Amino acid sequence: MHPYTARRPAIAQGGRSLVEMMLSITIGLAVTAGVSTAFVASTRTARVAGELAGIADTGQVAMQLIGNSIRQSGYGEIVGSEIAIGGGQASLQRSQTLFADGASLAGCSGARFVDDTNRNPVCGGAVDPNFDSLMVRFQGDAVIPPAQGLIDDCLGILPPAEPLPVGHVGTSVVANRPIVQNTYFGAAGSLWCRGNGRAAEALPFPAPQQLVGNVEQFKVFYGFDDVRYSNPAVNPGATVRSLRDAAFLNGLPPETLPWDFVVSVHVCIVVRSGPDAARDLSNATSYSYSRCPMTAAEAAGAPPQETATDRALRRTYTQVFTVRSRATANPRQFLP
Repeated sequence: MHPYTARRPAIAQGGRSLVEMMLSITIGLAVTAGVSTAFVASTRTARVAGELAGIADTGQVAMQLIGNSIRQSGYGEIVGSEIAIGGGQASLQRSQTLFADGASLAGCSGARFVDDTNRNPVCGGAVDPNFDSLMVRFQGDAVIPPAQGLIDDCLGILPPAEPLPVGHVGTSVVANRPIVQNTYFGAAGSLWCRGNGRAAEALPFPAPQQLVGNVEQFKVFYGFDDVRYSNPAVNPGATVRSLRDAAFLNGLPPETLPWDFVVSVHVCIVVRSGPDAARDLSNATSYSYSRCPMTAAEAAGAPPQETATDRALRRTYTQVFTVRSRATANPRQFLP
């Protein structure tokens, strides 16, 4: 054997220095932090967008349901009569339709009706100044087949046909007609409705159901025809209308039928999100928003402002609905 054994050269060993490792870790952490920040921001944006979409849906649904009823308030199928229409014959004019009896519109300011199944309900004691009550009645459709969509109450139930009251003076003295009666009110941070849909007239009204939640205010005001209320025989045309609350109308003599001179209904609803939802939009601890007016004087002026400190998102919906049965001459309106 050869005394000298040749050794293979050692294989060169690769690696990273400590500086390189620290630099790579720093870059990785920076990338991770950036991705995390973007993810958190995206999640917050999605959460806020979801809250705003929920608020929008709540307000639009509430306004649509209430508005549809108000527009039909006082509707009754005209059956005619043999009476001579005059300014002082309000009850006879009313009896020319199958609507015939009971109030078509009524309300309470910051209170509930004592009995919201009554056709002429009265208001009870004060409950919450942020929540009014509104009752609307109108004749449903007794002709259209059910498959084509009969008019239901606010809970989607068809009311039973009711006989005409005693003393009806129209030419159709024997008739049955479904009368829809919807009562809207706020309670426990939600908007509720009680309808009169049921299988038979002798059965009790169903219990009220929640229409939409997260409602902070529900206020209602009324466009009142002052001129024709004071003088039913006034010539048609321009007239003076004021904005009133339910307390004012309920304070007028009931025999003068003040609710028959309401020509429009002004509805305001404030919908709020869950707590701290606005934290994702701003670091501010308070913000201002337009709330519902609390009085008729406020309703006639600029939208009142409120300061919120709970960081909940809020949106205010206001809309004016015309009472169509009062828009033109009809049996529910005094004629000149």
